[in-house]
Amino acid sequence: MKTIDEIMKEVHSLWRQGREKEMAPLLEEAINLCKLQNNNLKLIELLNEYGGCLRNLGEFDKAISAIKESIEVYEKSNLSNEIAYATSIMNLANIYREKKDYFNAEKYFNISKSIFDKLGDKSYSYVGLLNNFSLLYKEIGDYSSAEKMQLESIRILEKNSKMNVPLAISYNNLYEIQKLAKSNNSSIENLRKAEQILLKETGTNHPLYASVLNNMADYEFSNKNYNEALSLYKKALEIVRTCYGEKSEAFLSVSKNIDFVDDFIKTLSIKEPSCSDLENNFETKKSDYITSNGIDYIKSEEIDYKNSNSKRLTGLERAEIVTKYTSEFIKVKYPDLYSRICLALVGVGSECLGFDDEISEDHDFSSRCQLFLDDSDYKTYKSDLESSLKIFCKDLESLTSNLKDVNIEIMPISNFYKYYTLFENGPKTESEYRKVPMDLLCVATNGKVFLDNLGKFSEIRNRLLNFYPEDIRLKKIAFQLNKMAQSGQYNYSRMIKRGDTVAANIAQGEFVKHYLEFVHLLNKKYIPFYKWSYRSACSLEILGNFTKDNLKKLSEASIYEKESIIEEICLTVVNTLNELGLSHSKIDFLTYQAEEVRKNILNPSLRNEDSWIE
Repeated sequence: MKTIDEIMKEVHSLWRQGREKEMAPLLEEAINLCKLQNNNLKLIELLNEYGGCLRNLGEFDKAISAIKESIEVYEKSNLSNEIAYATSIMNLANIYREKKDYFNAEKYFNISKSIFDKLGDKSYSYVGLLNNFSLLYKEIGDYSSAEKMQLESIRILEKNSKMNVPLAISYNNLYEIQKLAKSNNSSIENLRKAEQILLKETGTNHPLYASVLNNMADYEFSNKNYNEALSLYKKALEIVRTCYGEKSEAFLSVSKNIDFVDDFIKTLSIKEPSCSDLENNFETKKSDYITSNGIDYIKSEEIDYKNSNSKRLTGLERAEIVTKYTSEFIKVKYPDLYSRICLALVGVGSECLGFDDEISEDHDFSSRCQLFLDDSDYKTYKSDLESSLKIFCKDLESLTSNLKDVNIEIMPISNFYKYYTLFENGPKTESEYRKVPMDLLCVATNGKVFLDNLGKFSEIRNRLLNFYPEDIRLKKIAFQLNKMAQSGQYNYSRMIKRGDTVAANIAQGEFVKHYLEFVHLLNKKYIPFYKWSYRSACSLEILGNFTKDNLKKLSEASIYEKESIIEEICLTVVNTLNELGLSHSKIDFLTYQAEEVRKNILNPSLRNEDSWIE
């Protein structure tokens, strides 16, 4: 039988190779041995390593349980090692950060930091706290605080040659922060320092090295070295695939980067022809170009505009074509502005949800996209852009058969988010999220961003797409469960008994409305405008197929069959809550389930609120 030290030696060997998937069972074995030996100090250490491993594998709830167990062991053992205690609290905060529960993350980071500060500790554990606290501030958009903590971490690490790997992590993190804060144009040097350290310390088949490659690709892309960026992203992806697997957040994130750059390179195939192009390719005809404001563009070959048998283009497909031409137009006409534009189709309209059809075209339907600018660029360029793009749109219409009523809307980024979410940068805190209706958050995050050179629009959008803070999501789930119980399980049957079929139909409608919101909340997706809520719910992973079949069955059933269908839906709701770990109760009346869900809320003030309040 292996000793704990032998097991941990193997664990650390796997970590150096980036093979974290294989670490978890070994850590579990070591933890069980530790419990048998009643070695509490070692148990705390192992539970923290186990929690960190689970966090990296995306198993956040199991990771939180492991770290909380380590804290409980510490508190019950009357141990005097306060650094170990502060480190456990820091690790708990970091898991909440990666889970996007920023309220609890900041709370526990502050608790941990206050212990370190009280002790005057500047150890490796304190550096870890600074790095992770910095990442939290970066994710919530407080770049000044993020940079301050990261620089303090680097000052400590540079004095200790034994901390080269943490130093590389800090350099890598600093690049990302300074890029967002626009505080240091030479931030690429931080990546080069990180790369040199990791080549020596971990080699190239390690997730830390993949992270540096990912940021180097980002840098190359921002400097218009698109093929180099694509190559670096692909190298990073293969490392991540080996270390974390294809279901990990890291793999999905890098894959999205590759898709974006690949699409971008294809878009750039629409280029302004030079004189030499025309001389060398004498078969090219003038009819193969679109000319606007004295600039020629090669027509896109993706769609046969003149072919009357071409399939109908969706609004998003039309927008993507318009975007490609618009992007090239701005690059040539406004080269100083090009690096700061965002082109998208988002906001109101069925086409932004991908739900448009022929019927949608009978009103307010055009071949359109949006040009988003920051406030200063909007003021500077608005007037000139409006006049030149007006001509450009007319030229595009005249030379294509499928792109009618071409329209490019110009607007400042802050106006868009303020209009739909009340806040220029979108809601950030729990109280702010509670002020914005869910369908408006859907409007603010639907559609597609085709190009975002500045990154500001997508930064806000991606944060909102991460969905509500977890406590707010749970609060809303509890509210919807209460409303489903009230309308479907209680009032519907009472109205039928009274013979009031009109009121019964109203109760059914309320039940369906709140059920659809509930399903979207389970899937962490914002619900769209009511007429699209059923179609949206049918496409979701959790309860999507069930919803598609059973709400249709409910709508088509006789009055006296509906009650049993409602109960069947509610029973499935209870089973789903149990499967997701949101409730452990089997009671089928949904007001009981609302209370079960409410118990999971960590914020005491929210948890103690009436669950009938959304």
